[in-house]
Amino acid sequence: MKNKQCAMIESAMGDNRMKKLFIGILAVCMAGCSSAAPAASEQPTASASAAPTSIWSHEPDMDFDKASDLTPFNYEIVSASSAAFGEVTLYAETEKTGYPGEWGNTGYAGDVMMVEEKNNQGIYAHDGSEIYAVSVNKVSTPYIAGIIPGIYKDSSGKAKVAYGFANTATGKAQIFAPDFKSVSEVSIDQFNYDAEIKDTDPYLAYKNGQLGIAGMTHSASGAMSGWTFEAYVPTGLSADMIVPVIDDSFAVTAQAIISADGTYVTELNTAMSYRKGSYVNHYYVVSDGTYASIVDAASGQNVATQYQDAKYFEDGYAPVKKSGKWGYIDQTGKEVTDFIFEDACTVFNGYAWVLYQGKYGIINLSDTLKDTEKQINAYWCAPSDEDAIGTLTVKASDLTIRKGAGTDSDQAGISMEGAVYPVFEKKTSGDYTWYRINAEEWIASEGTWAVFEGTK
Repeated sequence: MKNKQCAMIESAMGDNRMKKLFIGILAVCMAGCSSAAPAASEQPTASASAAPTSIWSHEPDMDFDKASDLTPFNYEIVSASSAAFGEVTLYAETEKTGYPGEWGNTGYAGDVMMVEEKNNQGIYAHDGSEIYAVSVNKVSTPYIAGIIPGIYKDSSGKAKVAYGFANTATGKAQIFAPDFKSVSEVSIDQFNYDAEIKDTDPYLAYKNGQLGIAGMTHSASGAMSGWTFEAYVPTGLSADMIVPVIDDSFAVTAQAIISADGTYVTELNTAMSYRKGSYVNHYYVVSDGTYASIVDAASGQNVATQYQDAKYFEDGYAPVKKSGKWGYIDQTGKEVTDFIFEDACTVFNGYAWVLYQGKYGIINLSDTLKDTEKQINAYWCAPSDEDAIGTLTVKASDLTIRKGAGTDSDQAGISMEGAVYPVFEKKTSGDYTWYRINAEEWIASEGTWAVFEGTK
């Protein structure tokens, strides 16, 4: 950032957890509190200090239209021989561990991000360096899919998951090398980038205490002849599976975690619907279409509750969305950043790509969050030639940061409870005192939502 000094803020956290009275919550929301808030964090002490430390490993200056984690392939491929269905290909959704490039036994590099600029895609590393140039057009007629995972069959007919892109005009596909630095050309018939799984195709299911294959059988003429279930345990899977539980009429009654050897582990949390492909690193996401929560698969308990959106945990942190902005939580559900990012990606070796004030940058989570007493406040980014008049400690959950000293000013973000900011200016307006924590960012308090401590 030009002419700005970014700092990580360290604050001591108390042991007691306070529940807000309903009337107090309403009062905070009137001055700009977010709705759809998770449970309140632990309360801080009134003072904090920290030496200036940049949160950015790469300043937010990358002008991409989009940056995202690599598109995953949600299944492992299983070839099965069955009496009822003959030779079939099954797609087993298994728990994914590590990073997206490594999922599904693809053998690809984990340190990859997909970036997009003017409908062209490329591959970058998490340090911001280019791996494969932004050159794959995802919308023009020859390039139907852009960069996408698919089923690649080599010359021997063996199928595996591969990343590539297809050119229907030439009848060729380009398959990425494991490090994403180069591609090799194959026939488009060898790369199924649009694998379609039909409702009537055989699938893995759990029925009456057994894992097996369920699906529609067909007569010799090809006519459908009825639903059938045949006990079957696939071999060679690398992790636990997410499998539908079906009744005698083949209706899905639940989703369950089944071990690789076919043993029933547990039923998924059913308060909201399981988000397909989200079972990652021992957690999964459930959603009702409006809110999303992250669930610990081992305990079945929610770690993050009722956010607008949620991604998965990597390296102990997950991006979650609240009031239109993204921030990060740790595996206890504690919010460790303000909600100030327009977009946020998952973490690789402690680093995460975020969209901040219209440009992508890379924040350093591992070096600035070394213990549970520390927070990342991207809003502690103040003009270097301006002296603070004190500090402000936020005591309320979901206190809005606004672009001006008034409730009619646009929202710039949401502060986490316990956040500590420098204050450069104070204004009183009606029942509120407004504190300027940055060049154009203000927080209001009626006396208890945030505590000001002047410079001595």
